[in-house]
Amino acid sequence: MIKLIYLLFFTILVGQQPSEDNAQNISIVSTSNVFSEFYDCGCPKNPLGGLARKTFFLKNMMSGRESILIDAGNSLFDSNMINPDNLSIENKKFKAKNFVKTLEFLGQDVVNIGSNDFKGGLDFLIDITKDSSVHFISANLYDKSTNSLLFKPYHIIEKDGSKIAFIGLSQSARFNSVINKNFIDEGNKYISELKSSVDIIVMLINVLDENIIDLSQSFANADYIFLSGSTKRTEPRTRQSESGALVYSGGIQGKHLSIVDIRIKDSNKAINDVSAPFNRLQEIDYRLNRLQAKDPSITLEELYANQPNVLSLIEKYQKEATELGISLAGFKNRSIFFSVPLSPTIPDDKEVAAFIEDIASRADFPLKD
Repeated sequence: MIKLIYLLFFTILVGQQPSEDNAQNISIVSTSNVFSEFYDCGCPKNPLGGLARKTFFLKNMMSGRESILIDAGNSLFDSNMINPDNLSIENKKFKAKNFVKTLEFLGQDVVNIGSNDFKGGLDFLIDITKDSSVHFISANLYDKSTNSLLFKPYHIIEKDGSKIAFIGLSQSARFNSVINKNFIDEGNKYISELKSSVDIIVMLINVLDENIIDLSQSFANADYIFLSGSTKRTEPRTRQSESGALVYSGGIQGKHLSIVDIRIKDSNKAINDVSAPFNRLQEIDYRLNRLQAKDPSITLEELYANQPNVLSLIEKYQKEATELGISLAGFKNRSIFFSVPLSPTIPDDKEVAAFIEDIASRADFPLKD
């Protein structure tokens, strides 16, 4: 199944060059709730994640694409509920400070501030982020003493002729010296401000599972929403709202990459989410290939000539695939969502692995555990 996912990326992402049909191609790669994990999650059965794996995937499976790297929040400190590291606060700060440096080395573009990121205190958080090449954002967290924003509210990136605005919000961040203004009001204020001057608006929102409301309608004039705080993970087949923003949750510990691949041929038309039909097309292709694997030297019709039930199923699959293909080809503008597991079958990028090992050598505690 992992190989199928990688083949899918090669076909879709590498095969469609930015110059094709004068189309604009944008790939947004999101993580969430990474909790300062440099390595994989260490899970006994399926140890997913890792910054060096992520980089290898981006360099090799998304080569030729200038991906925008974003994080929806909760990137800098461990979680007491999910991966408590039982370290002293000073050691936690060492990890957080060097995690920022590693993100800089990776070329990370944007990071939203989440509730977990205040574990080392506000002054420490400001200190490690203020001069970073990474754009740390939050549009509703204010300094209580000055009533001024703690971070830039948004960041705009131009890729392949399109302007994409990223707005950061947190519903759940609580800290003594921080005012958490209504994230819906503040978010919509900046959407209104930016809507006429950008092509795509992306919200990065930190919110707990139990606090999730209808974000799609709450930010109806946004295009995409990526969540942190929520421990759930969106699948490509997940049903989205028929109107409003598309909402994606990436799970925990950076184990999966949430990727939205956008292709625009006509800037005057809406972007259509074709994730569900595209996912169904891939499922059909996978099932037909499994049937063909019995004997690749002859046609499916010859192979199952004496099995009318299987032939009927094959005909049904082929008809559905043709209809889906025609439908997908009709969209001038489309976006496809992928959730990609960072599996142990993905090698580490050697440069990033060496960078992290240098950090580990300077720590007086095991960085990997």
